[in-house]
Amino acid sequence: MWTGSADPDRSPSRRRGPVRDALRSLLFLTCVGLLSLTACSDDLPPPTYTGDAFADVGQLMQSTVNARAAALQRDDIARFRGTLDHADTGLVADQQVYYDNLEQLPIELLRYRVLTDTITLVEGTEDYWAEVVLALQLQGYDAAPVRTRDRFLFTPSEDGQQMLISSTSDYQWEADHPGNVQPWDLGAVRVEERVGVLGVFDDHTEDSARDVLDAVSSGRDDVRAVIGDDNTSGPDGVVVYSVQDPTFLRGLANQTVGDPDRADGLTIAVPIDARTPAKGVASYRTFINPRVLDETPQVIGRLVRHELTHALLGARGRGAPLWLNEGLAEYVSVRPLPPAKRRLPASALSVGAGAVDLPGEAEFAGPDAEGWYAVSWWVCEYIASAYGEDLLLLLLDRLEDGANQAEALQGVLGITSSQLTQRGVALMTTTYDR
Repeated sequence: MWTGSADPDRSPSRRRGPVRDALRSLLFLTCVGLLSLTACSDDLPPPTYTGDAFADVGQLMQSTVNARAAALQRDDIARFRGTLDHADTGLVADQQVYYDNLEQLPIELLRYRVLTDTITLVEGTEDYWAEVVLALQLQGYDAAPVRTRDRFLFTPSEDGQQMLISSTSDYQWEADHPGNVQPWDLGAVRVEERVGVLGVFDDHTEDSARDVLDAVSSGRDDVRAVIGDDNTSGPDGVVVYSVQDPTFLRGLANQTVGDPDRADGLTIAVPIDARTPAKGVASYRTFINPRVLDETPQVIGRLVRHELTHALLGARGRGAPLWLNEGLAEYVSVRPLPPAKRRLPASALSVGAGAVDLPGEAEFAGPDAEGWYAVSWWVCEYIASAYGEDLLLLLLDRLEDGANQAEALQGVLGITSSQLTQRGVALMTTTYDR
């Protein structure tokens, strides 16, 4: 999806060529075939139906998007520009940015497919809207191609021999069909890569690229040292975003706990196909909010390790309670730090003093979320110190997919959730209340 400067109110150009003539012939033949049933008027409006009637148009569209895909994979700017309607200079400029963005990505597979049953003629013109599926896989970072849908406007070329892309933005359709928009779909990005780490930045954050990539590169090793290589899932590579554009965050509104604008970091599950959740997840990517980039390397490193724990564990523990997922990520994030450097949020002790049970979604989304993160962290500290680190991952497995928490805690630890909360808070209090 491209949300550049294309004017949503622009009137598609009207051209005449073989495509239009073919449609007129089709209508004429249809009328002849129906003469025995009804009259056929020369004044019929242009067709607005979809389906097999547009098979020839669909083939031309598919040829265009095939050329677009080949150009993007082979860094062929001339061929890419040849698929565009140059009557709209704004479109051409925006698409140049998109081309520049994808040129920086390690693309393993990229292809388009026109959904021919969605082709619709724009009444009074020779232009057509059609939904297009993009399959894009990043080499070393996605387990499978990520499929997303968009809606393109196609216009016949002057000679009528091909269909040109005249818009990649249909604002109302995009509002009705929110998809898996990535930063490179929204504006200019700067991509940097280290071994196993792909960083996506913009003009506001590119000066911090080296620090972020250093933190992710070392953080990945630190996380694996705690959870073990056997406990990670998905591709080895890690994708990290740090971009200023709030449009990207707004697109995550239903994929995170609480307000993503308030989060310092996020782990994003990228589905293979957002419309078919059963197909699973292609990768887990990490977002670092630009506002934290001025923090010390120690603070950034801790945040990165927290998010990398989620990303590297991937689907493991899916459906397990938030207190364990977030507490485990906090526990892992502080392991490389000496105990004296493991800072506790100011609200943690007061929140802990009133805690009678393990927190749920309401607590993590509420005003005392920082304190509940700390309580969950110290519950995990208690489990690791009293039972061993392996029990944290065992408990994660036992509680996945919404398993009964009371039964799992009793079976693994032999205590209730209330007892576990009290012991975790007690350990936190004796450690920090001095």
